[in-house]
Amino acid sequence: MKSAAIEGVKILTDLRAICKSAPYGNFFSFTQRYYDFESYVVFNKELSSNVLLALLAVFVVILTVTGNLTVTAMVLFCVALVDLFLFSLLAMWDVKLNSVTVINIVIAIGLAVDYSAHIAHSYLGVEPPECHPDQRLLSNFEKRVYKARGALGKMGSSVFHGALSTFLAIIVLSPSDSYIFKSFFKMWFGIIIYGVANGFILLPVMLSLCGPISGAKHGAV
Repeated sequence: MKSAAIEGVKILTDLRAICKSAPYGNFFSFTQRYYDFESYVVFNKELSSNVLLALLAVFVVILTVTGNLTVTAMVLFCVALVDLFLFSLLAMWDVKLNSVTVINIVIAIGLAVDYSAHIAHSYLGVEPPECHPDQRLLSNFEKRVYKARGALGKMGSSVFHGALSTFLAIIVLSPSDSYIFKSFFKMWFGIIIYGVANGFILLPVMLSLCGPISGAKHGAV
């Protein structure tokens, strides 16, 4: 894999330069292996553009659904972190970047958004009380915590069951000897674990600290 990704690209680049500078007119060299080399020539550019386009699509859709820029930015941050964590997981498991793993990296954005978007949308629908049961006015922080707890209580079980069913569906691939199946399992394992962790831990914490509050009084702290 290293040969194709590094040496193959160098071979392809050098041969093109030789063909271009040779005094024999318009000609080119070709072998079946060039197909593999060509994919790595545009590898980084295509990966970056596809990930950015997928994140842009997530931003537009979540902003349309929630109508709140702050919540949308938090969801986008959680989704982007899943991809960042996946790169670390691939390095730990010695899984190389190739056409199989890159596809899953892009797919991860669409999968991970479910674990955060539902909880964020539910957060916006929870209306906090103005007063504590002891008649003390709630601060903005307490209202955010109330809304975050309400969102987890309302949608947490559904999101968890969805993640669990997906995990049960891919765990059967773990004992496989096929490189594609093994890579698929490792990638989706990371997507589920990191997506759920961001949706159930990171996102509620961010919402509790700086989430929007409907009907909040500006004097509360």
